Amino acid sequence: MNTQLRYLEVPEPYAPDGRPAVFLAGATVDCPDWQSEAVDLFAIAGFDGTVLNPRPSRNPATNPYLAWLPFGWQDRNIRRTDVVLFWNPIGHVRVHDCYEAGLFSPYGGTVVVGCDPADPVQRANRVLLANLMPWLPVADTLADTVAAALATLAARASAHR
Repeated sequence: MNTQLRYLEVPEPYAPDGRPAVFLAGATVDCPDWQSEAVDLFAIAGFDGTVLNPRPSRNPATNPYLAWLPFGWQDRNIRRTDVVLFWNPIGHVRVHDCYEAGLFSPYGGTVVVGCDPADPVQRANRVLLANLMPWLPVADTLADTVAAALATLAARASAHR
């Protein structure tokens, strides 16, 4: 089987093409470029789908302010994906909002979350998420979070067969 990862970042337009899509949600400013690592993990796993990155970081010539042009790129595209992957989310409220939006959107997207247990802010997020959504598993590493996204996509594909 020939698999090919399709990678899009701000401000590239996204049109669903029938293949699974993952939106990389979480911090994009003043943090390590975890999105590049996540894209690499999806590629190594042979993911045949689209990864959408709101952080224009993979192309060094890209203007970092393009993340805000056009306004609404994130909100428009996050609802059009199958999985929203949060790594070290800025706060538990955004995770909950995306989860609820997935429940009521025509695309029925799923949320997967990972929080670095060594980070005190992420330990707090983990507790808040456990209280707000006790059924939502939270991974400890980015690799485990990507694996959870892939497992979710595989389960969805099996359910649609």
